[in-house]
Amino acid sequence: MNNPGVIIRGALCLLAALLLAAGCGGLDRQDPLSRKERDWLKQHGPVRVGADLTYRPFSFVGAEGRPEGICVDLWKAMAQKLGFEVRIIPQDKPAQMAGLREGRLDSTTGMFPLAERRVYFDFSSPFYPVATAIFLRVSSKDVFGLEGLRRLRVGAVKGDSGAGVLAKNGIAAVLFDTYRGCVEALGQGQVDAVVMDDPVMLYWRQRLGLAGKISWAGGNAVVDRNDLALPVKKGDKLLLSIINKGLPLVSGAELQRIKERYVH
Repeated sequence: MNNPGVIIRGALCLLAALLLAAGCGGLDRQDPLSRKERDWLKQHGPVRVGADLTYRPFSFVGAEGRPEGICVDLWKAMAQKLGFEVRIIPQDKPAQMAGLREGRLDSTTGMFPLAERRVYFDFSSPFYPVATAIFLRVSSKDVFGLEGLRRLRVGAVKGDSGAGVLAKNGIAAVLFDTYRGCVEALGQGQVDAVVMDDPVMLYWRQRLGLAGKISWAGGNAVVDRNDLALPVKKGDKLLLSIINKGLPLVSGAELQRIKERYVH
Protein backbone atom coordinates (compact mmCIF):
# COMPACT_ATOMS: atom_id res chain seq x y z
CA MET A 1 0.00 0.00 0.00
CA ASN A 2 1.34 3.44 -0.90
CA ASN A 3 2.50 5.67 1.92
CA PRO A 4 0.11 8.70 2.10
CA GLY A 5 2.90 10.95 3.38
CA VAL A 6 5.10 10.15 0.42
CA ILE A 7 2.24 10.72 -1.99
CA ILE A 8 1.43 14.11 -0.42
CA ARG A 9 5.07 15.23 -0.44
CA GLY A 10 5.42 14.15 -4.06
CA ALA A 11 2.27 16.03 -5.04
CA LEU A 12 3.48 19.17 -3.29
CA CYS A 13 6.86 19.01 -5.06
CA LEU A 14 5.13 18.54 -8.39
CA LEU A 15 2.82 21.49 -7.66
CA ALA A 16 5.77 23.68 -6.69
CA ALA A 17 7.60 22.74 -9.89
CA LEU A 18 4.53 23.52 -11.98
CA LEU A 19 4.07 26.88 -10.25
CA LEU A 20 7.74 27.74 -10.77
CA ALA A 21 7.54 26.83 -14.44
CA ALA A 22 4.35 28.83 -14.82
CA GLY A 23 5.96 31.76 -13.04
CA CYS A 24 8.98 31.70 -15.32
CA GLY A 25 6.77 31.38 -18.35
CA GLY A 26 4.73 34.30 -17.07
CA LEU A 27 7.83 36.45 -16.82
CA ASP A 28 8.76 35.56 -20.37
CA ARG A 29 5.29 36.41 -21.56
CA GLN A 30 5.38 39.74 -19.73
CA ASP A 31 8.47 40.89 -21.62
CA PRO A 32 7.12 42.57 -24.77
CA LEU A 33 10.51 42.24 -26.49
CA SER A 34 11.59 39.20 -28.44
CA ARG A 35 14.80 37.37 -27.59
CA LYS A 36 16.40 38.88 -30.69
CA GLU A 37 15.40 42.42 -29.63
CA ARG A 38 16.61 41.83 -26.07
CA ASP A 39 19.95 40.50 -27.35
CA TRP A 40 20.32 43.53 -29.64
CA LEU A 41 19.89 45.91 -26.70
CA LYS A 42 22.44 44.00 -24.60
CA GLN A 43 25.02 43.98 -27.39
CA HIS A 44 24.37 47.54 -28.55
CA GLY A 45 24.61 49.29 -25.19
CA PRO A 46 22.89 52.63 -24.49
CA VAL A 47 20.44 53.82 -27.13
CA ARG A 48 21.81 57.19 -28.30
CA VAL A 49 19.07 59.77 -28.74
CA GLY A 50 19.64 63.27 -30.14
CA ALA A 51 17.66 65.97 -28.34
CA ASP A 52 16.82 69.30 -29.97
CA LEU A 53 18.27 72.22 -28.05
CA THR A 54 15.36 74.62 -28.48
CA TYR A 55 12.08 72.81 -29.18
CA ARG A 56 10.25 73.54 -25.92
CA PRO A 57 8.22 71.89 -24.46
CA PHE A 58 9.27 68.71 -26.28
CA SER A 59 13.06 68.77 -25.90
CA PHE A 60 15.47 71.40 -24.70
CA VAL A 61 18.41 71.99 -22.41
CA GLY A 62 17.13 73.00 -18.98
CA ALA A 63 18.48 75.53 -16.52
CA GLU A 64 20.94 73.02 -15.05
CA GLY A 65 22.30 72.05 -18.46
CA ARG A 66 20.45 68.73 -18.61
CA PRO A 67 18.04 67.65 -21.36
CA GLU A 68 14.39 68.11 -20.42
CA GLY A 69 11.00 68.03 -22.10
CA ILE A 70 8.04 65.84 -22.98
CA CYS A 71 9.95 63.70 -25.48
CA VAL A 72 13.00 63.36 -23.22
CA ASP A 73 10.78 62.10 -20.40
CA LEU A 74 8.99 59.78 -22.83
CA TRP A 75 12.29 58.15 -23.83
CA LYS A 76 13.33 57.77 -20.18
CA ALA A 77 9.99 56.17 -19.32
CA MET A 78 10.24 53.73 -22.23
CA ALA A 79 13.80 52.80 -21.24
CA GLN A 80 12.72 52.18 -17.66
CA LYS A 81 9.77 50.01 -18.68
CA LEU A 82 11.69 47.97 -21.23
CA GLY A 83 14.86 47.72 -19.17
CA PHE A 84 17.47 49.41 -21.32
CA GLU A 85 19.74 52.43 -20.99
CA VAL A 86 19.12 55.60 -22.99
CA ARG A 87 21.69 58.34 -23.50
CA ILE A 88 20.19 61.75 -24.37
CA ILE A 89 22.62 63.82 -26.44
CA PRO A 90 21.75 67.53 -26.89
CA GLN A 91 22.23 68.56 -30.54
CA ASP A 92 20.68 70.97 -32.99
CA LYS A 93 18.48 69.65 -35.79
CA PRO A 94 21.13 69.51 -38.57
CA ALA A 95 23.52 67.60 -36.28
CA GLN A 96 20.74 65.17 -35.37
CA MET A 97 19.91 64.48 -39.00
CA ALA A 98 23.56 63.89 -39.90
CA GLY A 99 24.21 61.78 -36.81
CA LEU A 100 21.23 59.57 -37.50
CA ARG A 101 22.14 59.04 -41.15
CA GLU A 102 25.79 58.27 -40.31
CA GLY A 103 25.06 55.96 -37.37
CA ARG A 104 26.33 58.16 -34.53
CA LEU A 105 22.78 58.40 -33.21
CA ASP A 106 20.13 55.70 -32.98
CA SER A 107 17.11 58.02 -32.82
CA THR A 108 16.01 61.49 -31.75
CA THR A 109 13.42 63.02 -29.46
CA GLY A 110 10.98 63.29 -32.35
CA MET A 111 10.40 64.56 -35.87
CA PHE A 112 7.53 65.01 -38.25
CA PRO A 113 7.69 62.06 -40.69
CA LEU A 114 7.78 64.25 -43.80
CA ALA A 115 8.18 62.65 -47.24
CA GLU A 116 11.69 64.03 -47.74
CA ARG A 117 12.78 62.56 -44.40
CA ARG A 118 11.36 59.11 -45.19
CA VAL A 119 14.03 58.78 -47.88
CA TYR A 120 16.66 58.39 -45.14
CA PHE A 121 14.69 57.39 -42.04
CA ASP A 122 11.97 55.02 -40.92
CA PHE A 123 9.50 56.31 -38.34
CA SER A 124 7.70 54.87 -35.34
CA SER A 125 3.99 55.04 -34.79
CA PRO A 126 2.95 58.65 -34.12
CA PHE A 127 2.77 59.58 -30.46
CA TYR A 128 1.90 63.31 -30.32
CA PRO A 129 -0.38 65.25 -32.70
CA VAL A 130 0.81 68.80 -33.36
CA ALA A 131 -1.27 71.54 -34.94
CA THR A 132 0.43 74.51 -36.62
CA ALA A 133 -1.78 77.54 -36.10
CA ILE A 134 -2.16 81.29 -36.53
CA PHE A 135 -1.78 83.35 -33.36
CA LEU A 136 -2.68 87.02 -32.93
CA ARG A 137 -2.49 89.77 -30.38
CA VAL A 138 -5.76 89.82 -28.45
CA SER A 139 -6.34 93.42 -29.52
CA SER A 140 -5.97 92.60 -33.23
CA LYS A 141 -8.82 92.25 -35.66
CA ASP A 142 -9.67 88.66 -36.45
CA VAL A 143 -7.97 86.79 -39.28
CA PHE A 144 -9.63 84.07 -41.32
CA GLY A 145 -7.08 81.58 -42.56
CA LEU A 146 -3.82 82.14 -44.39
CA GLU A 147 -5.33 84.58 -46.88
CA GLY A 148 -6.00 86.99 -44.04
CA LEU A 149 -2.27 87.18 -43.31
CA ARG A 150 -1.15 88.62 -46.65
CA ARG A 151 -1.38 92.25 -45.58
CA LEU A 152 -0.02 91.72 -42.08
CA ARG A 153 3.44 91.51 -40.54
CA VAL A 154 3.67 87.78 -39.88
CA GLY A 155 6.35 86.19 -37.72
CA ALA A 156 7.77 82.67 -37.84
CA VAL A 157 10.94 80.86 -36.75
CA LYS A 158 13.64 80.01 -39.27
CA GLY A 159 13.41 76.38 -40.35
CA ASP A 160 10.20 75.80 -38.41
CA SER A 161 7.02 74.22 -39.78
CA GLY A 162 5.25 77.60 -39.52
CA ALA A 163 7.84 79.22 -41.79
CA GLY A 164 7.41 76.31 -44.19
CA VAL A 165 3.64 76.77 -44.36
CA LEU A 166 4.01 80.50 -45.06
CA ALA A 167 6.63 79.95 -47.77
CA LYS A 168 4.52 77.26 -49.43
CA ASN A 169 1.62 79.70 -49.65
CA GLY A 170 3.70 82.63 -50.86
CA ILE A 171 3.28 84.70 -47.71
CA ALA A 172 6.21 86.89 -46.68
CA ALA A 173 7.37 86.39 -43.10
CA VAL A 174 9.56 88.13 -40.56
CA LEU A 175 11.88 85.29 -39.53
CA PHE A 176 13.26 84.93 -36.01
CA ASP A 177 16.15 82.84 -34.76
CA THR A 178 14.33 81.57 -31.66
CA TYR A 179 10.81 80.64 -30.62
CA ARG A 180 11.06 82.88 -27.59
CA GLY A 181 12.06 85.88 -29.71
CA CYS A 182 9.16 85.26 -32.08
CA VAL A 183 6.58 85.02 -29.30
CA GLU A 184 7.98 88.10 -27.55
CA ALA A 185 7.75 90.05 -30.81
CA LEU A 186 4.06 89.20 -31.09
CA GLY A 187 3.42 90.11 -27.46
CA GLN A 188 5.15 93.48 -27.97
CA GLY A 189 3.36 94.26 -31.23
CA GLN A 190 6.45 94.03 -33.44
CA VAL A 191 4.49 91.62 -35.63
CA ASP A 192 0.72 91.28 -36.08
CA ALA A 193 0.54 87.51 -36.22
CA VAL A 194 2.66 84.40 -35.79
CA VAL A 195 2.37 80.96 -37.36
CA MET A 196 3.79 78.34 -34.98
CA ASP A 197 3.23 74.85 -33.59
CA ASP A 198 0.50 75.06 -30.99
CA PRO A 199 2.31 73.40 -28.03
CA VAL A 200 5.40 75.57 -28.54
CA MET A 201 3.35 78.77 -28.54
CA LEU A 202 1.38 77.69 -25.47
CA TYR A 203 4.59 76.96 -23.59
CA TRP A 204 6.18 80.33 -24.35
CA ARG A 205 2.95 82.27 -23.91
CA GLN A 206 2.67 80.85 -20.40
CA ARG A 207 6.38 81.17 -19.61
CA LEU A 208 6.49 84.83 -20.70
CA GLY A 209 3.23 85.80 -19.01
CA LEU A 210 1.53 86.68 -22.31
CA ALA A 211 -1.67 84.66 -21.93
CA GLY A 212 -3.69 87.86 -21.79
CA LYS A 213 -2.09 89.31 -24.93
CA ILE A 214 -1.91 86.37 -27.39
CA SER A 215 -4.69 84.09 -28.64
CA TRP A 216 -5.58 81.83 -31.53
CA ALA A 217 -7.01 83.42 -34.64
CA GLY A 218 -10.78 83.15 -34.47
CA GLY A 219 -11.38 81.63 -37.91
CA ASN A 220 -9.45 78.77 -39.52
CA ALA A 221 -6.63 79.14 -37.02
CA VAL A 222 -5.12 75.70 -37.74
CA VAL A 223 -3.16 75.74 -41.00
CA ASP A 224 -1.38 72.38 -40.80
CA ARG A 225 -1.34 69.18 -38.78
CA ASN A 226 1.48 66.71 -38.18
CA ASP A 227 2.32 63.92 -35.80
CA LEU A 228 5.58 63.62 -33.93
CA ALA A 229 7.22 60.22 -34.37
CA LEU A 230 10.59 58.73 -33.44
CA PRO A 231 13.01 58.19 -36.36
CA VAL A 232 15.58 55.45 -36.92
CA LYS A 233 18.05 54.99 -39.74
CA LYS A 234 16.43 53.50 -42.84
CA GLY A 235 16.20 49.74 -42.49
CA ASP A 236 16.84 49.54 -38.71
CA LYS A 237 13.90 47.19 -38.15
CA LEU A 238 14.95 45.90 -34.74
CA LEU A 239 15.18 49.28 -33.04
CA LEU A 240 12.00 50.43 -34.76
CA SER A 241 10.19 47.37 -33.40
CA ILE A 242 11.54 48.04 -29.89
CA ILE A 243 10.35 51.65 -30.03
CA ASN A 244 6.91 50.66 -31.31
CA LYS A 245 6.58 48.21 -28.41
CA GLY A 246 7.71 50.83 -25.91
CA LEU A 247 5.44 53.69 -26.96
CA PRO A 248 2.14 52.01 -25.95
CA LEU A 249 3.60 51.37 -22.50
CA VAL A 250 3.77 55.14 -21.90
CA SER A 251 0.31 56.35 -22.79
CA GLY A 252 -2.93 57.56 -21.28
CA ALA A 253 -2.62 59.03 -17.80
CA GLU A 254 1.16 58.63 -17.64
CA LEU A 255 1.74 60.52 -20.88
CA GLN A 256 -0.69 63.19 -19.71
CA ARG A 257 1.28 63.63 -16.48
CA ILE A 258 4.47 64.04 -18.53
CA LYS A 259 2.79 66.72 -20.65
CA GLU A 260 1.54 68.58 -17.57
CA ARG A 261 5.08 68.95 -16.24
CA TYR A 262 5.77 71.38 -19.05
CA VAL A 263 2.45 72.77 -20.31
CA HIS A 264 -0.39 73.71 -17.92
